[in-house]
Amino acid sequence: MSVSVDVVRRTTSSTPPATHILAELPYLPSAVPRARQVLRESLRGAGLDDDATSVAELLVSELVTNAVKYGQPPVWLLVELRPGLVHASVSDTSTALPERREVDEDSEGGRGLLVLDALAGSWGAVTVDSGKYLWFDLAVTPAAHPDGQAG
Repeated sequence: MSVSVDVVRRTTSSTPPATHILAELPYLPSAVPRARQVLRESLRGAGLDDDATSVAELLVSELVTNAVKYGQPPVWLLVELRPGLVHASVSDTSTALPERREVDEDSEGGRGLLVLDALAGSWGAVTVDSGKYLWFDLAVTPAAHPDGQAG
């Protein structure tokens, strides 16, 4: 199954350069690895280090997992890249917001909001007429080149 991805680049003299990537994801568990792939490809040109990319992938995985497990189709991933910032949001058509749950030590799931708390600079969940979206912001720095300069 292919997923269409739209990339929009628009800057003006008063805004920092930004790239927006929008992808509709399948309403299936396969949406999670597909979202990571879209994000990884988006970040490749941004010159981020592997740690920042890994954290962003983990956070996107948590948002998409939530949408597929508890939301309603369609599921969309929006990634906005700005200098020093990755902003990602995942939307679906359910208006039910995620809730914190008590998690047993042996539970396989239920830790997504804790992961967002621990790793994202900020995050939130918002309902709109057409459903909801969950988002995070992650401050990032470019990877250093072998000569010690930032990418």
